[in-house]
Parts: sequence; structure tokens; C-alpha cells
Amino acid sequence: MPIDAHLIRALTALGVPGPAPTEDVKEQRRAALEYEQAVYPHLGAKGPELPVREHIVPVDGHPDVLLRLYYPREPAADLDLPVCLHFFGGGWRQGGIHHPSVATHCAVRAAEANIVVAAISYALAPEHPYPAALEQGYAALEWLVREAGSLGIDPARIALSGQSAGGNIVAALTHVNRDRARHPLVLQILEVPGLDLTLGHVERDAIELTHEHWAALESMIADYVPRPEDRRAAYVSPLLAEDLRDLPPAYILTAECDPFRGDGEAYAAALAAAGVPVAALRLVGLTHDGGLYERASLTARAGQAAVAAALRTLHD
Repeated sequence: MPIDAHLIRALTALGVPGPAPTEDVKEQRRAALEYEQAVYPHLGAKGPELPVREHIVPVDGHPDVLLRLYYPREPAADLDLPVCLHFFGGGWRQGGIHHPSVATHCAVRAAEANIVVAAISYALAPEHPYPAALEQGYAALEWLVREAGSLGIDPARIALSGQSAGGNIVAALTHVNRDRARHPLVLQILEVPGLDLTLGHVERDAIELTHEHWAALESMIADYVPRPEDRRAAYVSPLLAEDLRDLPPAYILTAECDPFRGDGEAYAAALAAAGVPVAALRLVGLTHDGGLYERASLTARAGQAAVAAALRTLHD
């Protein structure tokens, strides 16, 4: 099926050129943010104004990390709300909680699901390669459990969610949590995740992959995981893990016109075979980042509504 025609027309009508390719990672980040700031207000959702609190979490052996907590109403110690720790996307080397799509989605999900959403500003590659972001994520999870009482959250109702590279980190974090602490995570939400960084599950027919696209994928992964021998590790490529038992229930969204479609769908099948409750939803006609543009795509809107519905189950 072709890419969502309504989305293509909307993007074309805006006339905003995409970021020019560059090997300067700081320039790449700046250009990606400027592009999103130009496009998202026209094609993305509008989020509510919610109370926000920020906290710095210490991380042993890695940079301390900022957590931004979105509350559906004024925070108080007696709220006792579910919480979702959220990881933004951006290929491990760009993006952030300051991007408008991340801020909007966090606020919308907090309001619609009546939960606290904790957005983590994890460190980016190549300055901070694996396992920096993953260890920051684990430190943030430990901190949420430890400080739950003062934050107004319920440590028995914690979910994880992540988009793209963030989905990879979330899936890996569920393995780390199982192997170290076994905090009772009740849900993991993986949106267009890359889960096999050997690129063994890439769907080459999902969209035309030029030599330049393939080189960009390889470069992105090399920045995050400089040692090729690490790419098969469970904490890097969760899809290749030998043991998928005892992981939290999973909700996985894939996009039809996305080379990483195969990763998410293969992981859903592997989790189900290991006895993990899982649901998978393929967003027809969407590209890897198409889910951001809810005002231009009914499919994107349906996908985000499905995520909010999944988060509401934290109250069950």
C-alpha cells in the first residue's frame, strides 16, 4: 500500500524542506529540531497545559539525567497515580524532551489516561554511546520506585514507553529490570522500535531503501554501539535475546512503510511464543515518523488513541 496520501499532500503543501544530510551531529540535531518546530504545529496534535515538575536523577558512572514529570492535575503526595517512563525517538543521536512532538504526546497521554508521564532526557550518541542511555533509564526507573511516595505515583503501576530508538531502549530496559531488580512493570509500549541492530529483520520492501538510506542506518547504529560485537547482545538487540520470558505485557505499534516494521512484528511473535501477553498494531500507510502527524493522518490519530487506551489499562 502507498504512503498515506493525505499526509504526503499536507507535508508538500507546507513546503518545508527536510533537514539536509550532514556528518556534523550538532548541526544534524539543530536542523532536526528546526524542521519539527516548523512542521509539527501545523500537522501535529495540540496538547493541554499541564503541571510539570523536573528532577535530576544521579546515575553511577554516567551523566546525571533530567526527568520531566507531566501531571494530569496539581501534583501531591496523596495522588497515587500510575506512571509511565517515556523515552523519545531520534536514532539515539538526536531528539529530546524539548521537541514539540515529545512534549505534546507526554501531555496528551497524561491527561487522557489520567497518569503521570515521566519523560527522560537521556544522553545522546556518539558523545555517550551504549550503555549510557540504558543505564540512565534504569537509574530513572529505580528513582521512580524509590521516590514514589513523595511524587504521588504508585510503584506497583509503572509502565515504560518509547518511540523508535526510545522503543529499543525500553525493550532493553525490561530485560535489565528482569535481570537486576524485577520491579513489577505492568506494561511496555514500543512504537516503531528498532530491535535488531544487526539489521537482520529490516523489511527492505517496506519503503525504497537507497544506498544513502542504508549508510545512514549503519552510521546511526555505529554511533550508538561502536563495537560491532555488542550488536547481538540482548540489551542492544532485544529481538535476538535467548530468553524472553518474564517480561512485562507489550503493546507494539509498527508502521507499514517503515524498514523497522519487521523488528516490531517479529518481537511481538517472539514474546507471544515466550508466554508474554502482547498486542501488535500495524499502522497502514504510515512511514517511520508518520505517527507524529495526527492532524494530517487519521491512521496516526488512531495509533495515538490506541496508545492512550493502553495506558488507561494501568487503572484496571
